[in-house]
Amino acid sequence: GLSCDNIEMDMAVRNVMSDLSGLKKLVKDITDRSMSTRGAKFSKIKSSQVREPPAEPSALPIPAPYPDDPYVVTRDAAIATAAAVATSGNDDDDDTAPMDSQPYEPRGSPCNTL
Repeated sequence: GLSCDNIEMDMAVRNVMSDLSGLKKLVKDITDRSMSTRGAKFSKIKSSQVREPPAEPSALPIPAPYPDDPYVVTRDAAIATAAAVATSGNDDDDDTAPMDSQPYEPRGSPCNTL
Protein backbone atom coordinates (compact mmCIF):
# COMPACT_ATOMS: atom_id res chain seq x y z
CA GLY A 1 0.00 0.00 0.00
CA LEU A 2 0.88 3.65 0.05
CA SER A 3 2.00 3.65 3.68
CA CYS A 4 4.63 1.02 2.90
CA ASP A 5 5.84 3.01 -0.10
CA ASN A 6 6.04 6.18 2.00
CA ILE A 7 8.11 4.44 4.68
CA GLU A 8 10.50 3.00 2.11
CA MET A 9 10.79 6.37 0.38
CA ASP A 10 11.37 8.12 3.71
CA MET A 11 14.17 5.70 4.58
CA ALA A 12 15.76 6.16 1.16
CA VAL A 13 15.63 9.95 1.51
CA ARG A 14 17.17 9.78 4.99
CA ASN A 15 20.00 7.58 3.70
CA VAL A 16 20.72 9.97 0.84
CA MET A 17 20.63 12.99 3.16
CA SER A 18 23.01 11.24 5.56
CA ASP A 19 25.41 10.46 2.71
CA LEU A 20 25.16 14.07 1.53
CA SER A 21 25.89 15.37 5.01
CA GLY A 22 28.99 13.18 5.21
CA LEU A 23 30.11 14.36 1.79
CA LYS A 24 29.66 18.01 2.80
CA LYS A 25 31.82 17.44 5.90
CA LEU A 26 34.52 15.77 3.80
CA VAL A 27 34.59 18.63 1.29
CA LYS A 28 34.73 21.19 4.10
CA ASP A 29 37.64 19.38 5.78
CA ILE A 30 39.58 19.15 2.51
CA THR A 31 38.90 22.80 1.73
CA ASP A 32 39.95 23.91 5.21
CA ARG A 33 43.21 21.93 4.97
CA SER A 34 43.94 23.27 1.51
CA MET A 35 43.27 26.86 2.55
CA SER A 36 45.44 26.56 5.68
CA THR A 37 48.42 25.25 3.69
CA ARG A 38 48.03 27.75 0.87
CA GLY A 39 46.47 30.59 2.85
CA ALA A 40 49.63 32.65 2.74
CA LYS A 41 49.59 32.64 -1.05
CA PHE A 42 45.98 33.79 -1.18
CA SER A 43 46.50 36.58 1.34
CA LYS A 44 49.25 38.10 -0.83
CA ILE A 45 46.91 38.75 -3.77
CA LYS A 46 46.31 42.47 -4.07
CA SER A 47 42.91 43.84 -4.92
CA SER A 48 44.47 45.62 -7.91
CA GLN A 49 45.34 42.20 -9.36
CA VAL A 50 41.70 41.12 -9.40
CA ARG A 51 40.16 42.13 -12.72
CA GLU A 52 36.55 43.13 -13.15
CA PRO A 53 34.55 41.29 -15.82
CA PRO A 54 34.14 43.25 -19.05
CA ALA A 55 31.09 45.47 -19.35
CA GLU A 56 28.15 44.16 -21.33
CA PRO A 57 28.06 45.43 -24.92
CA SER A 58 25.40 47.97 -25.72
CA ALA A 59 22.11 46.59 -27.02
CA LEU A 60 21.59 49.71 -29.14
CA PRO A 61 22.21 49.24 -32.87
CA ILE A 62 25.28 50.90 -34.32
CA PRO A 63 24.60 52.92 -37.47
CA ALA A 64 26.17 51.26 -40.50
CA PRO A 65 28.77 53.39 -42.28
CA TYR A 66 28.05 51.66 -45.60
CA PRO A 67 24.31 51.19 -46.25
CA ASP A 68 25.06 49.33 -49.51
CA ASP A 69 27.23 46.74 -47.71
CA PRO A 70 25.78 43.26 -48.55
CA TYR A 71 25.91 42.26 -44.88
CA VAL A 72 23.97 45.36 -43.85
CA VAL A 73 21.42 44.90 -46.63
CA THR A 74 20.90 41.22 -45.72
CA ARG A 75 20.68 41.99 -42.00
CA ASP A 76 18.17 44.79 -42.50
CA ALA A 77 16.07 42.63 -44.82
CA ALA A 78 16.02 39.82 -42.26
CA ILE A 79 14.99 42.23 -39.51
CA ALA A 80 12.23 43.71 -41.69
CA THR A 81 10.96 40.24 -42.63
CA ALA A 82 10.93 39.12 -39.00
CA ALA A 83 9.04 42.27 -38.00
CA ALA A 84 6.49 41.75 -40.79
CA VAL A 85 5.89 38.14 -39.76
CA ALA A 86 5.62 39.11 -36.09
CA THR A 87 3.01 41.78 -36.77
CA SER A 88 1.02 39.85 -39.39
CA GLY A 89 -0.48 37.48 -36.84
CA ASN A 90 0.42 34.50 -39.01
CA ASP A 91 2.48 32.24 -36.84
CA ASP A 92 4.06 29.03 -38.00
CA ASP A 93 2.26 26.86 -35.46
CA ASP A 94 0.52 23.98 -37.17
CA ASP A 95 -2.95 24.02 -35.62
CA THR A 96 -4.12 21.22 -37.90
CA ALA A 97 -1.63 18.60 -36.70
CA PRO A 98 -3.28 15.22 -36.02
CA MET A 99 -3.74 14.13 -32.45
CA ASP A 100 -1.72 11.25 -31.06
CA SER A 101 -3.05 8.05 -32.64
CA GLN A 102 -2.47 6.03 -29.46
CA PRO A 103 -4.94 6.51 -26.60
CA TYR A 104 -3.52 7.68 -23.29
CA GLU A 105 -3.04 4.86 -20.83
CA PRO A 106 -1.96 5.82 -17.32
CA ARG A 107 0.95 3.68 -16.27
CA GLY A 108 0.48 4.05 -12.53
CA SER A 109 3.21 4.10 -9.92
CA PRO A 110 6.29 1.98 -10.56
CA CYS A 111 5.86 0.72 -6.98
CA ASN A 112 2.50 -0.90 -7.81
CA THR A 113 3.00 -4.58 -8.52
CA LEU A 114 -0.42 -5.95 -9.35
